[in-house]
Amino acid sequence: MRRFRIFILPLVIIATFCLNSCEIEPLDPALIGTNPNPGTNTSAGVFKVDFDGKTFVATTVQALVNNDYISISGLKTSTGELVQITLPAPFNEVGTYTWKEVSAAAGVMALAYNPPAGAMAFISADKNSVSGPEFAGYTDTAKITISKIDVVNGKMSGTFEFTGFRYKDPVGGSTSIETKKFTRGSFTDIPFTKDVVVTPNNNSFSAKMDGVAFTPTYINGLSSSGFITIVGRRGTIENIGLVFPNTIAPGTYNYSWLDTDFRGQYIKNNNADGSGIFGGDGSVTITSHDKVNKKIVGTFKFTANSFIVSETHNITDGTFSVSY
Repeated sequence: MRRFRIFILPLVIIATFCLNSCEIEPLDPALIGTNPNPGTNTSAGVFKVDFDGKTFVATTVQALVNNDYISISGLKTSTGELVQITLPAPFNEVGTYTWKEVSAAAGVMALAYNPPAGAMAFISADKNSVSGPEFAGYTDTAKITISKIDVVNGKMSGTFEFTGFRYKDPVGGSTSIETKKFTRGSFTDIPFTKDVVVTPNNNSFSAKMDGVAFTPTYINGLSSSGFITIVGRRGTIENIGLVFPNTIAPGTYNYSWLDTDFRGQYIKNNNADGSGIFGGDGSVTITSHDKVNKKIVGTFKFTANSFIVSETHNITDGTFSVSY
């Protein structure tokens, strides 16, 4: 169960980033909600971290603060590399946090690096939550410090570090992992919004869940690391999402639970045991894909199963028309 949860977590991270970003460019405050004081929130801020003997400096930096979590994203648009930090409540405030505190409260935090070219993400995990001989040498170094949340000017600062890991072959059953250490991470004067509440006018997304209409309050698309992610969210957490290659052409594509190129997901909640994460067999039909204007239209359906609880949801009559 633990290993499955680790494999699926990057999907949650991608979906979280979609809640923060309308494109892989700086946000337009008019599209995403209300800044605490938009007149003074003009600087993009600086997001950086050291790994592999170099310093990663994000070209797009964004953050979201609400009653459920803090989410901070740093994206390098030239390569599609993404670093994601998420802290759940009650840790969504100034302070220093490790897996020890978050796990004790039955929470899940995210510290992850998504490489370019669609490769699997390196993620941090509580050493006590992973099992197997492959983790014998894994050292948890995760630490997030939120040093400032300036509500007046709408900016946030802090530091972070972690050791990320990934399975070398998560689908094929590999029991070997590789690790990457991230140090001297910092985010300085990152603009944040209080919540994402407005859907861009040119996006539409609808579906039925178990025969009942699923009506999102927020719809978004993102192209990163060779993939397009489309998310329809209602409330602060619950969402239906699709992931497929950004080279996709019109046609119908079938996929399974652990397909590495095409995925359908339903995130019900952020339960610490991963019981709110669902996916399964399905298909997506691309009606049109305008790669120049970054607009994609299609339909989808899938059966959303959990590997952790006995619960299934049928996602049918899905449609989307989304800019990314």
